[in-house]
Parts: sequence; C-alpha cells; structure tokens
Amino acid sequence: MADLEGIVLIATSRILEFIGIITTIFLMFKGYRTRYVFMVGGIVLFSILFSLTGLVYREYVHYIALADILITSLVLGGIVLYVMRHPERTRDFTPPDSVRCPVCRVFIVGEDELCTMRIGHHVYYFDSFDHLVKMMREVDFFLERNSLPRGEVSDVFVRTKDTGRWRRIEEVHAVEEKGVLHALEKPPVEGGELDLKELLEAFKDRLRRR
Repeated sequence: MADLEGIVLIATSRILEFIGIITTIFLMFKGYRTRYVFMVGGIVLFSILFSLTGLVYREYVHYIALADILITSLVLGGIVLYVMRHPERTRDFTPPDSVRCPVCRVFIVGEDELCTMRIGHHVYYFDSFDHLVKMMREVDFFLERNSLPRGEVSDVFVRTKDTGRWRRIEEVHAVEEKGVLHALEKPPVEGGELDLKELLEAFKDRLRRR
C-alpha cells in the first residue's frame, strides 16, 4: 500500500510539472508579460529540483512528493488564477512593429492611449480611444469595405488617459474633450457619458448578423 501511495504521489507531481510546462508555453504565446511566464516556469523548475531530493533522501520520498504537490499546486494555481482574472494587468499590450491603426491607417508610434481588440484570430491596435469608438459606431462602413474579419469579438482593452493603466472597455468612462473621446478611469463629472457596454454589445451583434 505504501508503495502504491508513493507511485500515486510521484505521478501526481509529474502531472503538475507537465501542466506547469504547458501553462508556461500558453502564457508565452498568448502575449502575457514576461514576469508571469518566468514565475510559472520558475515554479516548474523548483518542483523538478525539489522532487530530485527524493533520490537522495529515499526514506522521505513520500513526504517530499506530498510537499512538492502542495507547494506547486497552490503557487501555480494562485498565479494562473490571478493571470486569468486580471488580463488587463498581466498581458503585454506592446504592439508589433509597423502596425497601423485600422481606422486612420497611420503607423502606431506612441502608446499613451493605445487600445486593442481581438476579432477571431486577428488583433487590432488603435492609436486612440476615439478611433476605437469610431469603428464600433460606424461598423457598417467598415463591413462595406470588407475590412473586418469573421469571429467573436474579445479582449477589448484600453489605456486610460488619466491614470495610464490598462482596463477593460466596460470599466472606463468615455469623456469628450474638444470633440475627441478619451477613456478615463476617474471622470471629472458623472452623468451624460457614452454607454460603452451597450455600444460594444451592439458592435458584437452587428458582426454576428452580417
């Protein structure tokens, strides 16, 4: 029975390491910040090195495997949960080189009010919040030009003008200044704002119905 328990513990530890490796690759290719990729990779490396101590202290191999499982699962699970629940804090939104805003077709240089939107497998970068809203408002114009791919709309994030932090579009306030819309995290005046959640849902619905 003891041997069976040891085999189960060791096998579980190896499975966790495999999950950690897959998670590291996933975060790397999904554009998450390097620090989180290294954190998950570091946990996997720690798990492998820690489990190797069982080769030296064979009489404690069961305890080592159990400790490895508990530590790895708790830390790895905590990091993955945080990363998935807060993509606006953990994703790397740096645009690729020579990427253009789909509205004005100008190369994106600065990132002060950068915005992103995923449609299917395509990721769009907007040089301003105003242009992101313009595309959602004038979706028929862009559909007539066949410039929007098919697929679900997701990952709509904006960088707020007042705090410089990334937020989901539903979490910001659209405030007009001199005819230009800006995304603010803390608007100076409440009321009379554009309903961004409603606008986004209407945009998604229009793309589904084409």
